[in-house]
Amino acid sequence: MNVTDVSPIPTDQPNYVGALELLFVLLALICFVRVAGYTVRQMRQHTLVGNLRSPDTFPVAPLGGALFAGSVILLFFAQSFICYLLVIAGIWVFLTVAQRSAEYQFGLSRVSAFNLVRWSLVICGAVFFVELPLSHVIDRLMTWLQVPHPPQQAVELFRQIRSPEEIMLFMLNASLVVPLIEELFFRGFLYSFLKRFTSTWGAIILSAGIFAFAHQNLASVVPLWMLGVVLAIAYEHTGSLLLPMCIHGCFNFITAVSLLIDKSTS
Repeated sequence: MNVTDVSPIPTDQPNYVGALELLFVLLALICFVRVAGYTVRQMRQHTLVGNLRSPDTFPVAPLGGALFAGSVILLFFAQSFICYLLVIAGIWVFLTVAQRSAEYQFGLSRVSAFNLVRWSLVICGAVFFVELPLSHVIDRLMTWLQVPHPPQQAVELFRQIRSPEEIMLFMLNASLVVPLIEELFFRGFLYSFLKRFTSTWGAIILSAGIFAFAHQNLASVVPLWMLGVVLAIAYEHTGSLLLPMCIHGCFNFITAVSLLIDKSTS
């Protein structure tokens, strides 16, 4: 999901909506300042990437890894639910053959629960502070260029559903299932697999680009590419896949809540 798909709040909406929007922007600004300061310090110390916590490359042969990645990406483009099953089954097989646990490979205990929640919220807020204006600029530019840019299919689906049960199911899927599967593949597998053949920054940018284009929405490419870079850096810096999973989940949840507010006030 992408903030491009969140409709601007009309000026005639209830006052509480505008107040919530202002509060959110202020909190996002604070988060951005916090993350920017931390990032600058880590870059000066040369520890943002390539530190002792960096995740190991994924234990799979190049040919097997390439075939697996290609198959999953094709299924993502086909929007097939089978890709979810393939990601889980494929990674389980690779780890079993390599006799490596998921806890070790994905650093599931490297970040405490408190820091996981704290940094997920802070980084997510910082991402929104950048992506909200960026998405609106892209939307206006594509409108000016008369380039068709419909919202993502998932967003259209959400806007059409009405029953509370379907809305709850959609939000649970967007906030829990999708981040788990996408992070397991794009960061847990693809990013650490690409690190074997290119530099760390090359793997970060390339995996983020594939992540962005896999969502098949032209207006979302740049914002999602940026999000993918942030998620890969979070994984590289901490060595824990749980952090990008939680950031991704927070991002999707806040976007879904924004769509829900827009639906309820329209």
